[in-house]
Amino acid sequence: MDRRPKRLKSALGRAFLQAEWLTPARALAYCRILGFYGWGLFLSIIVVSHWGADFEGQPICADFVSFWAASRQVLQGHLAEVYDSAKHHLAELSAFPGLSFGNFAFYYPPTFLLLCVPLALLPYRLSVALFLILTATAFVRALRRLLPQRWALLPILAFPGLVIGVANGQNGLLTGSLFGWAMVLLAGHPFLAGLCLGGLVIKPQLLVAAPVVLLCARRWRAIAGGMCSGLGLIAASWLAFGHAGWGGFLHMSHEAQGAFSHGYVQAWKMQSVFAAAHLLHAPAWMAYGVQIMAAVAALSIAGWLAAGLRRRSADLGEATAASGQVAVMIAAMPFCSPFLLDYDLACLAFPMGWLVLQARRTGWWSGEKFVLFLAYIYLLGARLFAELTHIGPTPLISAALLLVLARRIAPEEWLGLRRRIVSQAGRFNRSEPDVSSVSEPGRAGVQA
Repeated sequence: MDRRPKRLKSALGRAFLQAEWLTPARALAYCRILGFYGWGLFLSIIVVSHWGADFEGQPICADFVSFWAASRQVLQGHLAEVYDSAKHHLAELSAFPGLSFGNFAFYYPPTFLLLCVPLALLPYRLSVALFLILTATAFVRALRRLLPQRWALLPILAFPGLVIGVANGQNGLLTGSLFGWAMVLLAGHPFLAGLCLGGLVIKPQLLVAAPVVLLCARRWRAIAGGMCSGLGLIAASWLAFGHAGWGGFLHMSHEAQGAFSHGYVQAWKMQSVFAAAHLLHAPAWMAYGVQIMAAVAALSIAGWLAAGLRRRSADLGEATAASGQVAVMIAAMPFCSPFLLDYDLACLAFPMGWLVLQARRTGWWSGEKFVLFLAYIYLLGARLFAELTHIGPTPLISAALLLVLARRIAPEEWLGLRRRIVSQAGRFNRSEPDVSSVSEPGRAGVQA
């Protein structure tokens, strides 16, 4: 009898399910390589830049140009022109005459414009440096509160999502830090955690999963905090900009939706389910349909898991349950909006960190190390991979991350589902960890 298929299956299981090759030393070595490549490339651009322009004559951290130009328009009394794409691009060109790419329109709501107003009080280079230092510091500090171990500093600083957020001059580290501090504060200071989540009205498409998770988790104080900060920012932006700001934003949103649906924004830059379907040449109606189904499924899973963590908080501990609820909120976020870019996914570092903490307590479960490995490294090449292959991997990787979270949070249901699949198919013999391991915090496991 030929034993080669069994040997191949066993080898694949060791490579992908157990990931025995991913030892702690090797994992740290990969982090060094990624950090050296990502930060080295960014620093080389800074070194060869001249007065804030890179070697091609474009401003460094180019996406920040739109924020800075919008601030300049408001400070000069041209608020209505912020949401006029042609006039906004002229404002960008007046500051950077050689600009040949970038955000030609300001697609953000007045809540974010309110935060942008002070930016042009400083020269561009100083403004972008201060913005990125503050947001990156908040992001790293939140991750360090979650993973304070000494060995965790290197993976945090080398995380590709951090590099991409800084290199693009984007607000992904700001929104990621709001998610992260909500995770850190939810157990002990739920109202403050809600204030952080409410701050995401600056980019409301990232906030879709938050109400579902908080309601299912019955986090009433966090909901109150979110309403205070969210409604407060909306009210402040209305007082500051009035109808000119919000009316212009609604008009710009309609214009952006049309440009996006008709493919004027390259789909390979996007990381959403819609973009993945569009890359496979699905028509717009089908891509939107798949996006809606994915969002409904992800929100349903997130709400169910949040309720499950609430019921198991006595066994897991309040801190673990609360941080897990924010982890599933973040993991469901990539499925909730068709307009999603790679820098928006820096916040995935927090559910990944939560999984690492659980693995350190109970040992690694099959497939977890490989999923975390993919989720950690793929952001650095997500756009290039999609451009070259016309395949968007983000929904698949995000789904794998959400599923390993679900298995950790609801192991009994997962094992019950697995037993039904095994009994029906009769060909899956992969072993799963004992359910009792979840409630044994002292049990040692393989550490990454």
